[in-house]
Amino acid sequence: MARAVRSRGCKTLLSNGDNMTMDKKRKIKIFKIVVFVIFALIFAAATVVATLWVFSLREPDKLAAFQDMLSSLGIWGFFVLVVIQYVQIVIAFIPGGPIQIAAGALYGPLGGLVICLGGTFLASLTVFFLVKRFGSKVISFFVDEGDITKYKFLSDSKRLELLVVILFFIPGTPKDALTYLFALTPIRTGRFMFLSIMARLPAMITSIFAGDSITNGEWTQALVLFIIITVIGALGVLVHRKVIRHFSKDPKA
Repeated sequence: MARAVRSRGCKTLLSNGDNMTMDKKRKIKIFKIVVFVIFALIFAAATVVATLWVFSLREPDKLAAFQDMLSSLGIWGFFVLVVIQYVQIVIAFIPGGPIQIAAGALYGPLGGLVICLGGTFLASLTVFFLVKRFGSKVISFFVDEGDITKYKFLSDSKRLELLVVILFFIPGTPKDALTYLFALTPIRTGRFMFLSIMARLPAMITSIFAGDSITNGEWTQALVLFIIITVIGALGVLVHRKVIRHFSKDPKA
């Protein structure tokens, strides 16, 4: 009798423990969703503001004022944008386009490219170090759970290099989140850095030249570049979906 009572008591405790665990997981999930939504709204607004700000640089007075401000920082003005580009990639859900446009607008094609490449290189290296050091625990803070599920096919180590080139070349892919996911794979850090940066270059250069065109008053060229960016971005979303379907359905393709 006493044994039966203890058995029922244990079952009750286990049941309560399971309920508490489920409740805790649910609260954590809700908290992550709320934080993600807040950050998404903040950075969406920041993207709009940043884009409008870049276009405002067409006014000579505003452009001159901002250039004077950066000049007052000396070499640090250059590094400020490198840091911004770095943070954008490490945080993983900040849009990078406006930063690249701003870099081109403020430092021209060559300077803008150095800024973007420098920030991208350092950020990618940081992400790989964090993931290699702390494992998947880091990823849950920076990558949406849906992306983790969506890119399960990255576990196929035989075609990792091909996937790096394809996914980082296509506009519209979550490249910064993908950096975290690739860091979990067996791909060598140096090999990933080279392939991903080379694949990022076309879109990066286009954005940098768009920013440079604005500050030079080349409005026709700037408009054409922005149209190209928009069209390619829209096509990239469609291609991205097909790529995911292809590799998810046929892991040996």
